Amino acid sequence: MPYTALLLSLVLAAAPSDDFTLGPPLGPYVVAGDASAPAGRDFTPGTPTVATTYFYWYDVETNYHILNPDGSDALTTHPPTLEGFSYKNIQWHYTQLEDMMAAGIDVAMPVYWGYPGAAEDHWSDVGLGPLVAAREKLVEEGREPAAIGMFYDTSTLEWNRFGYHVDLTTAAGRKWFYGTIRNFFSQIPPRHRATVDGKPLVFLYTAHFARAVDEDLFPAVREMFREDFGTDLFLVKMRDWPGEADSEYQWGGALAPQILDTAALGPGYDHTAVPGREPLIRDREEGDFYRFSWERLLSRNPQTRPWLVHIETWNEFHEGTDICESAEYGRKYIELTRHYVDRFRAGEHLDPAAGMARRTEAAVTPGESRGLALRSAADGDGLVEERTVGGRQAWVTRPNRFSEFRFIYFEADLRFLYDGDETVEVTVGYLDAGPESFTFEYDSADPALAGLDQEFRHGHEQPIEQTGQWREVTFTIPHARFANRANGADFRLGGFGEELTVSHVRLRRLP
Repeated sequence: MPYTALLLSLVLAAAPSDDFTLGPPLGPYVVAGDASAPAGRDFTPGTPTVATTYFYWYDVETNYHILNPDGSDALTTHPPTLEGFSYKNIQWHYTQLEDMMAAGIDVAMPVYWGYPGAAEDHWSDVGLGPLVAAREKLVEEGREPAAIGMFYDTSTLEWNRFGYHVDLTTAAGRKWFYGTIRNFFSQIPPRHRATVDGKPLVFLYTAHFARAVDEDLFPAVREMFREDFGTDLFLVKMRDWPGEADSEYQWGGALAPQILDTAALGPGYDHTAVPGREPLIRDREEGDFYRFSWERLLSRNPQTRPWLVHIETWNEFHEGTDICESAEYGRKYIELTRHYVDRFRAGEHLDPAAGMARRTEAAVTPGESRGLALRSAADGDGLVEERTVGGRQAWVTRPNRFSEFRFIYFEADLRFLYDGDETVEVTVGYLDAGPESFTFEYDSADPALAGLDQEFRHGHEQPIEQTGQWREVTFTIPHARFANRANGADFRLGGFGEELTVSHVRLRRLP
């Protein structure tokens, strides 16, 4: 194709056209108001309910999502066997559903990458039939397996075979979005659906992949769903979606417990096997991190804590967030999950001070981390380099592309403080040279503040007298929350224009 024609085709493919229409649904289960259709498992708001994301994209016959294109291992953790390991295999789905029962899981949410017009052999759609057949087999045996909800992987709004980048503020974009949800549930018989007050359950991944989105999306999608299915949806959104949903959660529970309207918990994270990513590991600590996450939830008042829990994930082996049976951990996390799910359902209320031992102090230097760590991202505003200055190893701030302010970010260990409200003493060792002063800003629970003012609460400003000597300052900050809301960290030091040089930071929780 000539270059100009190719360029024009890409421009025309930038979004669904204004006259975009949905084709027929992929499955037969689109019947509005069919009272004769057997109902699935219905859950009631306020009653403890546990859902998990179910990744079913693996196929041992083709090595799809098992090997990387270069033939290397694509998985960080691994299934106990590769025999039958395929989204096409009814028995594989059967085993996963059976193990979810053992773990106490109520809802399995297939991570759906289908979309309107996807290829007929797209794994997301091909794999739903065997999953339904596996659940049907368990139901016929008189058992009660996890019901099927939907996890809408919204990356398809940008990554799809048409090259569309879907604008959800347009009529065509809203139809595309709805068509994805419709196609999923059209393949799930009502008797196998997970519903909340009769409404099929849908979790939405991030809004980041949409070209644009506004608060009119959800009402439009709900209306289209009611017209086709005769009922509303129960929408659980990530916090970056505009508009009203039925509940809100945050992805990232495998890195740190995310306790919003819906809680997100996970066992740890390690995407070492994924090509092209910067290292990121949240150590499982032999199960202690998962225990800690559940105990954070159970320490909340049973009358007000979230009733819906998302476990992240059942079997995402690429990122090592799986709780299913694995070659590395056996059935340990299935058993741990059941232990805590039972306590969750029983309404158990833990003493916040009980459970895992908490740190009272934390510290970090360029050579040692004890409950406190530097948090740096190559594309962020916290660029630093290690350097020997005045006989000490230190961090020195570097210029960034966002502003003249240069920052150093830090993250405290969850067992020092996470999502709390405490008074903390901070000590900073710094070189008395560079900017006129440096500031300390932190993620707080200050009830007098909201939004960014709360997430980056001003805690201290330290004048710099330009003596060129190493100095140390200690100050106290109230209402420390430390829920990773300060650009993914808990606090930052910042100076304007010049290099800020820091040798150590210490924290101490005060009574």
